[in-house]
Amino acid sequence: MKKLALGALFAGLTACGGGGGNNSVQLVDAPTVDAMTTCNPLTQGGCNPGEKCTWINDQDDPPIGHVGCAPDPGATGIAIAGACTEGPAGPMGYDTCVKGAVCLSGECKQICDQAGGAPTCDQNHSCTRYADFFETGGTAVAGVCDPACDPLTQDLKVGAVKQACGSTMATMPTKGCYGYDDYSCAPAGPSVYALTDRAAPRTNASGNPYLNGCAPGFLPFFYEMTGSTVTKCTGYCAALEIDNTQLTDTTKGSATAIGKLPTTAAAAGDATCNATKKGSTADSHCKFMWPYVADRTTGELPMQFAMGPHLDTLGVCQSIGFFSYDHDMMPGTANLPFPACRMLPRLTASMDDEDAADWGCQKFSNSTFVGGKPKLHPALSNVRVPKDLPLEIVRHNLR
Repeated sequence: MKKLALGALFAGLTACGGGGGNNSVQLVDAPTVDAMTTCNPLTQGGCNPGEKCTWINDQDDPPIGHVGCAPDPGATGIAIAGACTEGPAGPMGYDTCVKGAVCLSGECKQICDQAGGAPTCDQNHSCTRYADFFETGGTAVAGVCDPACDPLTQDLKVGAVKQACGSTMATMPTKGCYGYDDYSCAPAGPSVYALTDRAAPRTNASGNPYLNGCAPGFLPFFYEMTGSTVTKCTGYCAALEIDNTQLTDTTKGSATAIGKLPTTAAAAGDATCNATKKGSTADSHCKFMWPYVADRTTGELPMQFAMGPHLDTLGVCQSIGFFSYDHDMMPGTANLPFPACRMLPRLTASMDDEDAADWGCQKFSNSTFVGGKPKLHPALSNVRVPKDLPLEIVRHNLR
């Protein structure tokens, strides 16, 4: 079989319009914000004593804001994870979170460096980027720490209330667990509950989907069909190996694994690609996630994914009947449909890219490698959301 390393490419989840302007803002009956001072939210440098560097909302709809200096509440500030409002006048202006934190979706969150520098999140949080937040000139200068979670069960990694990312009611979640190679909670609510498998996700003005633009338990992942650039929501599933040696049909994933549907409590059997669960069509396959997060050039997996608990268990639902591929690179010949994993041999030594491992139907640990790179069929890279960019996590505040 031909040994190829394909990359992961999801990104397209870019920020929507608005972003970092230098507009000053004067709030009635509130201290004046020093909006013209250039400051660094990561180091908290550039502000006067008694001030903090933060994100200041200038306009709520569409959201527009800027990085600037605002009064530091000191000992009276709201601690990280505390409830907050984004400004003294509702969503407008600056918050009263402690220095080094910022209010997002009603919660004070630690500011972090998405590039991996200081400040960093602890092991139970991930540094994530939000659209129209901490942007200067269209570039995000900081992220926030979102709590880590399990994309199948939607449970928090740690916390007194773990269900539905810490939501009060599992059947009416206010947050969902999202990510491609690293999973953390982001705002979700009724506006996305119905955006399940093969539904259109919420997007920005340019049509680029937000990572949390689908229902909890789903994410923007595959194109609508071969030749399309329209992205659809896809369900997380509990993947099992599929090939022509299986005595039982494992196409839909594990029937015993616990999963969560948007408006029900987590339960065994809800992590499959059956049409009443995470899938939406009869030919929906639970494909392993790992082939889709491998680096396009090196074939290496992101460390947090390779060392995490999801490497050989997490999958995504793909309705294979919507996809075809050029099998012979010959113009004029018809494309072939994506093969059903159950019809493919487990592993072969041929050079034809036609076994179950080549098509992402096998565990990473059971796939074969050449030069340290996993073997994957090149057609896999043509069905994922924008495939020429690195992994990126851009979320929406969903205010």
